[in-house]
Amino acid sequence: MITEGAPTHFSGSQGWTGVVLAGGKSSRMGRDKAMIEFEGRTLLDRALDTLQPHVDDLMVIGDPVAHGYVGPFVIADDMPGLGPLGGIVTALRYAIHDRVIIMACDMPGVNSALIQHLKQGSLDRQDAFIPQCDGHLEPLMAIYHRRCRSVFEACIAEGRWKVADALERVKATYTQVCAGEGNWPKDLFRNINAPGDL
Repeated sequence: MITEGAPTHFSGSQGWTGVVLAGGKSSRMGRDKAMIEFEGRTLLDRALDTLQPHVDDLMVIGDPVAHGYVGPFVIADDMPGLGPLGGIVTALRYAIHDRVIIMACDMPGVNSALIQHLKQGSLDRQDAFIPQCDGHLEPLMAIYHRRCRSVFEACIAEGRWKVADALERVKATYTQVCAGEGNWPKDLFRNINAPGDL
Protein backbone atom coordinates (compact mmCIF):
# COMPACT_ATOMS: atom_id res chain seq x y z
CA MET A 1 0.00 0.00 0.00
CA ILE A 2 1.32 3.47 -0.91
CA THR A 3 0.35 6.46 1.19
CA GLU A 4 0.49 10.00 -0.08
CA GLY A 5 0.68 13.18 1.95
CA ALA A 6 0.66 13.31 5.73
CA PRO A 7 0.51 9.87 7.35
CA THR A 8 -1.92 8.99 10.12
CA HIS A 9 -1.02 9.36 13.78
CA PHE A 10 -0.07 6.83 16.41
CA SER A 11 -2.47 6.22 19.25
CA GLY A 12 -1.34 5.47 22.76
CA SER A 13 1.86 6.41 24.56
CA GLN A 14 4.18 3.57 23.65
CA GLY A 15 7.87 4.31 23.62
CA TRP A 16 10.43 4.15 20.85
CA THR A 17 13.66 2.22 20.44
CA GLY A 18 16.20 3.76 18.08
CA VAL A 19 18.65 1.41 16.40
CA VAL A 20 21.76 2.23 14.39
CA LEU A 21 22.94 -0.58 12.11
CA ALA A 22 26.73 -0.39 12.25
CA GLY A 23 27.60 -3.92 11.13
CA GLY A 24 28.38 -5.17 7.67
CA LYS A 25 31.64 -5.96 5.94
CA SER A 26 32.26 -2.46 4.52
CA SER A 27 33.97 -4.26 1.62
CA ARG A 28 33.70 -1.33 -0.80
CA MET A 29 35.03 1.11 1.78
CA GLY A 30 37.88 -1.16 2.87
CA ARG A 31 37.47 -0.25 6.56
CA ASP A 32 34.79 0.06 9.21
CA LYS A 33 32.35 2.64 7.86
CA ALA A 34 30.91 3.39 11.27
CA MET A 35 34.27 4.76 12.41
CA ILE A 36 34.89 6.98 9.38
CA GLU A 37 34.87 10.70 10.14
CA PHE A 38 32.45 12.81 8.14
CA GLU A 39 32.45 16.56 8.74
CA GLY A 40 34.32 16.16 12.03
CA ARG A 41 32.41 13.23 13.58
CA THR A 42 32.27 9.50 12.99
CA LEU A 43 29.31 8.23 11.03
CA LEU A 44 28.24 6.24 14.09
CA ASP A 45 28.31 9.30 16.35
CA ARG A 46 26.36 11.33 13.78
CA ALA A 47 23.67 8.67 13.51
CA LEU A 48 23.29 8.37 17.28
CA ASP A 49 23.10 12.15 17.67
CA THR A 50 20.40 12.31 15.00
CA LEU A 51 18.28 9.54 16.53
CA GLN A 52 18.67 10.29 20.24
CA PRO A 53 16.18 13.20 20.54
CA HIS A 54 13.42 11.11 18.97
CA VAL A 55 13.61 7.87 20.97
CA ASP A 56 13.38 6.57 24.51
CA ASP A 57 16.35 4.23 24.29
CA LEU A 58 19.16 3.57 21.84
CA MET A 59 20.85 0.46 20.52
CA VAL A 60 23.70 -0.17 18.10
CA ILE A 61 23.93 -3.42 16.17
CA GLY A 62 27.65 -3.67 15.57
CA ASP A 63 30.97 -4.70 17.06
CA PRO A 64 30.92 -4.35 20.88
CA VAL A 65 34.70 -3.97 20.87
CA ALA A 66 35.10 -1.43 18.06
CA HIS A 67 31.89 0.49 18.77
CA GLY A 68 31.54 -0.01 22.52
CA TYR A 69 32.99 3.42 23.26
CA VAL A 70 29.52 4.92 22.67
CA GLY A 71 28.02 3.02 25.60
CA PRO A 72 26.86 -0.38 26.85
CA PHE A 73 24.04 -0.62 24.31
CA VAL A 74 26.17 -2.06 21.47
CA ILE A 75 24.97 -5.54 20.56
CA ALA A 76 26.64 -7.96 18.17
CA ASP A 77 24.59 -9.10 15.19
CA ASP A 78 23.03 -12.48 16.02
CA MET A 79 23.10 -13.35 12.32
CA PRO A 80 26.39 -12.00 10.92
CA GLY A 81 26.94 -12.30 7.20
CA LEU A 82 23.25 -12.13 6.29
CA GLY A 83 23.23 -8.44 5.45
CA PRO A 84 20.90 -5.77 6.86
CA LEU A 85 17.98 -8.16 7.39
CA GLY A 86 19.98 -10.07 9.99
CA GLY A 87 20.77 -6.80 11.76
CA ILE A 88 17.11 -5.79 11.73
CA VAL A 89 16.07 -9.14 13.21
CA THR A 90 18.67 -8.75 15.96
CA ALA A 91 17.37 -5.25 16.68
CA LEU A 92 13.76 -6.45 16.88
CA ARG A 93 14.82 -9.27 19.21
CA TYR A 94 16.45 -6.96 21.75
CA ALA A 95 14.37 -3.77 21.38
CA ILE A 96 12.65 -2.66 24.58
CA HIS A 97 9.70 -1.04 22.79
CA ASP A 98 7.39 -2.36 20.09
CA ARG A 99 8.12 0.56 17.76
CA VAL A 100 11.66 0.52 16.42
CA ILE A 101 13.35 3.14 14.27
CA ILE A 102 16.05 1.54 12.14
CA MET A 103 18.81 3.75 10.75
CA ALA A 104 21.91 2.66 8.84
CA CYS A 105 25.06 4.39 10.06
CA ASP A 106 26.14 5.35 6.53
CA MET A 107 23.32 7.83 5.84
CA PRO A 108 24.62 11.16 7.21
CA GLY A 109 21.99 13.20 5.36
CA VAL A 110 19.07 11.87 7.40
CA ASN A 111 17.56 14.71 9.40
CA SER A 112 15.09 15.20 12.24
CA ALA A 113 12.30 16.20 9.86
CA LEU A 114 12.42 12.77 8.21
CA ILE A 115 12.39 10.95 11.54
CA GLN A 116 9.45 13.02 12.74
CA HIS A 117 7.61 12.33 9.47
CA LEU A 118 8.11 8.60 9.89
CA LYS A 119 7.06 8.66 13.53
CA GLN A 120 3.68 9.99 12.47
CA GLY A 121 3.02 6.80 10.48
CA SER A 122 0.58 4.31 11.96
CA LEU A 123 1.79 0.93 13.21
CA ASP A 124 -1.47 0.13 14.98
CA ARG A 125 -2.45 -2.19 12.14
CA GLN A 126 0.63 -1.97 9.94
CA ASP A 127 3.94 -3.70 10.63
CA ALA A 128 6.36 -1.30 8.93
CA PHE A 129 6.45 2.28 7.67
CA ILE A 130 8.99 2.77 4.89
CA PRO A 131 10.02 5.86 2.90
CA GLN A 132 10.13 5.38 -0.85
CA CYS A 133 10.54 7.49 -3.98
CA ASP A 134 8.66 6.25 -7.03
CA GLY A 135 9.08 2.64 -5.96
CA HIS A 136 12.69 2.89 -4.72
CA LEU A 137 12.60 1.82 -1.08
CA GLU A 138 14.69 3.10 1.83
CA PRO A 139 14.16 0.23 4.31
CA LEU A 140 17.29 1.10 6.32
CA MET A 141 15.78 4.41 7.45
CA ALA A 142 12.37 3.18 8.47
CA ILE A 143 10.10 2.08 11.30
CA TYR A 144 9.31 -1.52 12.18
CA HIS A 145 7.04 -3.14 14.75
CA ARG A 146 8.56 -5.97 16.76
CA ARG A 147 5.94 -8.37 15.38
CA CYS A 148 7.90 -8.34 12.09
CA ARG A 149 10.59 -10.42 13.74
CA SER A 150 9.09 -13.90 13.29
CA VAL A 151 8.24 -13.21 9.66
CA PHE A 152 11.73 -11.91 8.92
CA GLU A 153 13.30 -14.89 10.66
CA ALA A 154 11.24 -17.18 8.45
CA CYS A 155 12.51 -15.32 5.37
CA ILE A 156 16.10 -15.82 6.50
CA ALA A 157 15.45 -19.51 7.11
CA GLU A 158 14.23 -19.76 3.51
CA GLY A 159 17.36 -18.02 2.20
CA ARG A 160 15.51 -14.81 1.35
CA TRP A 161 17.85 -12.19 2.78
CA LYS A 162 16.70 -9.06 0.92
CA VAL A 163 14.81 -6.61 3.11
CA ALA A 164 12.50 -5.74 0.21
CA ASP A 165 11.50 -9.40 -0.10
CA ALA A 166 10.85 -9.64 3.63
CA LEU A 167 8.65 -6.55 3.51
CA GLU A 168 6.38 -8.31 1.05
CA ARG A 169 5.50 -10.75 3.86
CA VAL A 170 4.30 -8.12 6.34
CA LYS A 171 1.78 -5.28 6.31
CA ALA A 172 4.04 -2.47 5.17
CA THR A 173 2.99 1.09 4.39
CA TYR A 174 5.15 3.23 2.10
CA THR A 175 5.34 7.00 2.22
CA GLN A 176 6.55 9.05 -0.76
CA VAL A 177 9.75 10.89 0.25
CA CYS A 178 11.96 12.03 -2.62
CA ALA A 179 15.30 13.67 -1.87
CA GLY A 180 15.53 17.08 -3.49
CA GLU A 181 11.77 17.48 -3.83
CA GLY A 182 9.55 19.63 -1.66
CA ASN A 183 11.41 20.53 1.52
CA TRP A 184 13.59 17.40 1.49
CA PRO A 185 17.34 18.05 0.97
CA LYS A 186 19.12 16.46 -1.98
CA ASP A 187 21.44 14.43 0.26
CA LEU A 188 18.67 13.04 2.48
CA PHE A 189 19.37 9.41 1.58
CA ARG A 190 23.01 9.80 0.63
CA ASN A 191 24.98 6.58 1.25
CA ILE A 192 28.65 6.48 2.20
CA ASN A 193 29.73 3.16 0.70
CA ALA A 194 33.13 3.83 -0.87
CA PRO A 195 35.98 6.33 -0.40
CA GLY A 196 34.70 8.33 -3.37
CA ASP A 197 31.45 9.01 -1.51
CA LEU A 198 33.19 11.07 1.17
